[in-house]
Amino acid sequence: MQLKFSLLNVSRNRRRSLVCLISIAVSVFGLYFLDGFFTGLIAMHRENSIHSRFGHGQIFQKGYYDQSHAKPWQHWIENPEEVMTKVLEHPHVEQVFPRVQFFSLLSNGEMSVAGRGMGVRGKEEESFFNKMNIVEGSVLSDHDDGIVIGIGLAKALGVKVGDPVTVVGNTIYGSINALDLKVVGIFHMGLKEADDMLFQVQLDQAQTLLDTKKVESISLGNTSHLVWDQVEGFVEKSFPVLEARSVNVLDKIWAENGENFLTALLNIFRLVFLGVISLSIYNSSANTVLERTRELGMLRANGLSGSLLVKLMTLESAFLAIAGAAIGLLLTLLVTQIFADGVPMPPTPGTNRELPVVIQLEWLDGFLAVGLGVGVSILASMSASLQVLFLPISKALRSLS
Repeated sequence: MQLKFSLLNVSRNRRRSLVCLISIAVSVFGLYFLDGFFTGLIAMHRENSIHSRFGHGQIFQKGYYDQSHAKPWQHWIENPEEVMTKVLEHPHVEQVFPRVQFFSLLSNGEMSVAGRGMGVRGKEEESFFNKMNIVEGSVLSDHDDGIVIGIGLAKALGVKVGDPVTVVGNTIYGSINALDLKVVGIFHMGLKEADDMLFQVQLDQAQTLLDTKKVESISLGNTSHLVWDQVEGFVEKSFPVLEARSVNVLDKIWAENGENFLTALLNIFRLVFLGVISLSIYNSSANTVLERTRELGMLRANGLSGSLLVKLMTLESAFLAIAGAAIGLLLTLLVTQIFADGVPMPPTPGTNRELPVVIQLEWLDGFLAVGLGVGVSILASMSASLQVLFLPISKALRSLS
């Protein structure tokens, strides 16, 4: 009976109920969408670092990373195949990518430009490192004599896809060596220092240039960024002479600092937004009760108890809050589907490439948004009901509301 009476009261004054419903729906939508947008933005930064250059992490000879060495090749990994075979035994490691990095000169026959090369297994890396954004040609793939260069480096050399390029460098023994290659692709990573310096060649070609079979590092492709600690412990236990470094260490500025900055920014926005929507819902829900002061006074004059009055108002508020929260959730899901390919965003500081932010909704955030909307609405209704309850009946009957 009380439920039926509460539902009738909700539908009796449609304007008042609609205002309260819209207020709750918009508030739930705003909070849930904000969380989803920032979750997607943080994931975009992390995934861009993982799938453009570093993987989930890399394996080095112990003591090699972040230190200067007069002869760095003396600290490279000598048995990469053995290491990769063992690491792949871990259930969370899906792919391994041996790499060697070197500095050299690139020549188009008329001029030379300094660059930083990376020897990779192009075919194996093709599907995992997919954030390079090839603007012309293709990825390195299985082009044995191919070279893929950054867009800034290509402009400096004045070359395009199909043009020959000579890579000149030193072997680990100090002699001069060279590779005659052909440009098969030009990439755009969005980081100027990378686009102006980096190029990729096949690992076999790089090892021929350097005259070594060693590799500098082994990049890892894991099932998730959340399992890094397990993988790191496995690697260092299996090979005490090696060490593993996560992408947060390798790309501290963008992967770790970027994530920390965006998380702090989200918390600030969330705090401000929570305050604003809480006041909005509270004001709307409280007015829904206070506007009916005279009506509630008549109910009390007819013998309705104070506890039952508060219960009826709370039930009405709960119905409106649940309906408004459900509409807010549906609206968020609808907007997410509209922007399924991501929300277009301008380049972030330090980059020159637009990256759409894919909204990532998490059910916990949705639960908290609904809880806030319903909880504040019920609290406001109970508070306003108690305020009316403490008014003398005669004064409530004289109210103009």
